[in-house]
Amino acid sequence: MTLDITHETEWNTLVSDKKIVAADFWAPWCPYCIRLKPIFESIASKYPDIRFVKVNVDEQQELASRYGIRGIPVIKFFCEEKEVGEIVGYMPQDELEKKVIEIGNGAHACLANTSLK
Repeated sequence: MTLDITHETEWNTLVSDKKIVAADFWAPWCPYCIRLKPIFESIASKYPDIRFVKVNVDEQQELASRYGIRGIPVIKFFCEEKEVGEIVGYMPQDELEKKVIEIGNGAHACLANTSLK
């Protein structure tokens, strides 16, 4: 399940947690973002130890600016407020899932109590 970020305070609470956050920066007018949505949601259902969130860049311009979002879709990964990975552009589900696992496994400090296969 994914969560739509609607307030910056909600975002700040999520990224400061000891959990990996995968944030899909997107916009409703972006065709590749729309194609990525069901893939992102499907992967989210497989990895409950990662928080999957969606950030609409039109509604959350401050967040998009803070993280240097210039093109979409972009999925950024955060752990304890630090960016730990990024996936740029659309890709099929199997490729995206491999990248999510690779980035997730690379963030050892946040994954001390989780397991990705």
